[in-house]
Amino acid sequence: MIKYPFTLIYLISSLIVVLLPFYWWTYNFGGLVVIETSPFQMSIYFLGTFLKISNVISAAQEAFRIFLIIAISRDIYLFLKGKIIRNRILPMLTVSYLVYPIIIYIVITYLMSSYGIHSNYSFLEMGEELVSVKYENADLLLTFTFYPQIMYWIALAISFLFIPSYLETRKLKK
Repeated sequence: MIKYPFTLIYLISSLIVVLLPFYWWTYNFGGLVVIETSPFQMSIYFLGTFLKISNVISAAQEAFRIFLIIAISRDIYLFLKGKIIRNRILPMLTVSYLVYPIIIYIVITYLMSSYGIHSNYSFLEMGEELVSVKYENADLLLTFTFYPQIMYWIALAISFLFIPSYLETRKLKK
């Protein structure tokens, strides 16, 4: 009988999420730039053309995936040997994806405006927004679309398993 079932379910589910090669989020900036991303791979398209820099970024992310596969597999092994494990990787990865729109907002609002590119972009966490961009004599009207893929929702749901996992394995101090 397993003493901490939520922990085992959480660890195995985390390993499965890391193994699956699916994107978590898509960011579309009016079709000019489309970014499909997860912590383990990225594809960037500029005007519909795949940018080769995506391969370099994805190679680094694949190395991170391999590291996580080894680390989580080790945690499962140690857990089955009786060691208490509190792996926080998946919750940290899923929550970090909620921060990326903030970074995008800062880049568009402040960095681009310092180069004379101005827009009416207001903060967008997920969904769709019509944005006008002005640079010198050019005006663009773009639809920004940020949305999570089903794999992100699965990863987020599994992340919530960390809470009962943590609660069942915490040591009470006397």
